[in-house]
Amino acid sequence: MLTLGLAFLVLGIIGLALGAVRRVWPAAMPWRRILLVELGVLAAWLVGGNVLATWREGQAERAWAATLPKAVPPVQATSVGPNAAGLELVKLASGMGIHLGRARGQAAASPGPDPASQSGMAKLSSFVDSTSRQMDDVLTAAPTELLAWLILEDEASRAVEKHLLEGGPIDWGGPADDDGVAYSPFQTMKLHAVVVTTALERMRAGDPAGAATALQAASTLTASLRDRPDTFGRLLALSQDRRLLGALRILDPVSPGWESLVDEIDDHTRPLGALSSETLELLAEARKPFTTIRGLIFEMDAAAPIGEGPRRWLSGLWLTLSGGHVPLEGRVDEAAAERRRTSTPFHRYVQGPLEKPYLRLVVADHAMAQAQDATAAGGSDACGLEPPQPAARRAPWSLFGETASSFIPRLARSTAALRVELELTRLVLRARSLRALSPKREWPAQLPGAADSRACPGRRFVSVVEAGHAQIRLEPNGFGEKEATVSFRMAGR
Repeated sequence: MLTLGLAFLVLGIIGLALGAVRRVWPAAMPWRRILLVELGVLAAWLVGGNVLATWREGQAERAWAATLPKAVPPVQATSVGPNAAGLELVKLASGMGIHLGRARGQAAASPGPDPASQSGMAKLSSFVDSTSRQMDDVLTAAPTELLAWLILEDEASRAVEKHLLEGGPIDWGGPADDDGVAYSPFQTMKLHAVVVTTALERMRAGDPAGAATALQAASTLTASLRDRPDTFGRLLALSQDRRLLGALRILDPVSPGWESLVDEIDDHTRPLGALSSETLELLAEARKPFTTIRGLIFEMDAAAPIGEGPRRWLSGLWLTLSGGHVPLEGRVDEAAAERRRTSTPFHRYVQGPLEKPYLRLVVADHAMAQAQDATAAGGSDACGLEPPQPAARRAPWSLFGETASSFIPRLARSTAALRVELELTRLVLRARSLRALSPKREWPAQLPGAADSRACPGRRFVSVVEAGHAQIRLEPNGFGEKEATVSFRMAGR
């Protein structure tokens, strides 16, 4: 109703202005002409607005085509829900109190873990993250609560590991009607942390072969996300792969198939690769349109609710007048409700046509700004002391604030961190392999491949051997503390 009210307001203001002209000069502005002018304004908006939007969409599409010409295109999902392997994983993980999603026939509300399990699981992510970021190969024991929980869940954990290794590729499928995915991102990260922690504990127990098997299982779980058609899924894969690389650097002796494992990460972890297709899909959906202006705010402008920046006054005012603001936890349901509203007769014949030109123009402006940001991020030094900055600004009439632009530079920085850690991991594993071949188990004085970095042009990896230790580090280092692991010191076991 807000859109219709605004249309009546604009037409009313025009009518009042033309009525004032009529009072001064009646012959020049008869009532019929006033009506024709207002109909012309409405037609200009409905027709001319869409023509202008089509032109802007074409500009954005061409900009994206030139931005990421070599990006690996995402693999489009062929089904809505998970495949059989995914459903079985959901079932097995639920036995550990990790609810990845809802399998067919599963109850809507699953029981939560008991207090003892909660205490152990609470230590899970922090332990894995701190271990994967460490700069040496010292094996640190997991917290007592976490170890106790892993012992209790050993049978279920081994069943999950076996399924990941033997159950076939996992496909989570495409989004449902409410645009939600079939897996829980948080729970998927938790399950991955369980498998990596299992590998770390096997290393500490002197079982490198078992540790390598667990890391292979962790990589298989991440493989279900690396080629997802959405950037968020690929970003989850990036976070998991950085954990996996951190564990691989500690593994000693290394497993025979370590190169294929690293190659898999190198070949498929492309977070930026989904941006182009996502943007083109968004442009196509805006032509339908797929949601309302209110729904577009909930779906696209997440900066204000998570505290990353203020919401633009225009979007805040629109939310206030169209039904009020919604807390962060209710945004998904509200966005789904707005999508369903597009199927009503009122939206199809009244609200939709009136909102469509503006909605398309906002999306086209957003797509163009993202393309400019992606181009700038690709041409800047993502490994420098000054991270890439947003290059584009949203139009003043757009619903989206400038914080919407900062996502791509941050994603480029995270991708650079992964790439440099991947190079470091290759060198560490290569050094361990050469040491294992040495009759005296000595670190190689000259490490093949320890040269210029491809991930960070203008920098190089340096290998130093002293007092029975070997260190590989990137020089110069432009990353902040804990932002990326660019130096690693090995004592060997």
